[in-house]
Amino acid sequence: MRRFLLVLGLLTVTAWLSAGAALGALVSGSLPTTGFTFASQTINHVNISDDGIRLKTKRPIDIKTTYSRLAPSTALAGGWHVHSGPVIVTVAVGTLTFYDAQCGSWDVTAGQTYLESPGEVLAAKALPDRNVGIGTVEWFTTRLLPSGATDPVAVDPPCTP
Repeated sequence: MRRFLLVLGLLTVTAWLSAGAALGALVSGSLPTTGFTFASQTINHVNISDDGIRLKTKRPIDIKTTYSRLAPSTALAGGWHVHSGPVIVTVAVGTLTFYDAQCGSWDVTAGQTYLESPGEVLAAKALPDRNVGIGTVEWFTTRLLPSGATDPVAVDPPCTP
C-alpha cells in the first residue's frame, strides 16, 4: 500500500510539474511545436448573454485550439474551407492574409484576432511581401464545434487570389 501511494504521489507531482512547465512556457512567450493541439469537450450547455455578446450552445461542443507555423509563401495555407462552428484566429507572429469567396482580402497581423462565422468560405496566405524578415508566420486557431463534427471542411475554390 505504501509503495502504491508513493508511486501515485510521484505521478501526481510529475503531472503537476509537467503542466506547470507547459503553462509557464506559453506564458513566457515560447510556443509549442507545429500541430500541437489543445482539445476540450464541454459537458454543459453554455449560455452567456451580455450587452453586445451572446454565446449559447444547445448541446455539447468540442473546443480545439491548434498552433500553426507557415513559412511565407504565395501558396494557400490549407486551401479553401469552411468551419462547422465559429472560429477564432489569433496571429502571434507575422501577417496572415485572408480571402473570402469573392477573393476580397484583409490582413490579420501579430497581436490581432479574427472571428470566423460558421459556413464562411475562406482561405489564407502568409504572403512574403507582408512578412519581410519573418521566418515563419505563427497563429492559434480555436474552433467551437458541434460535438463530433468534421472540421475544417474543404470546398472547391470559388476564385483565384
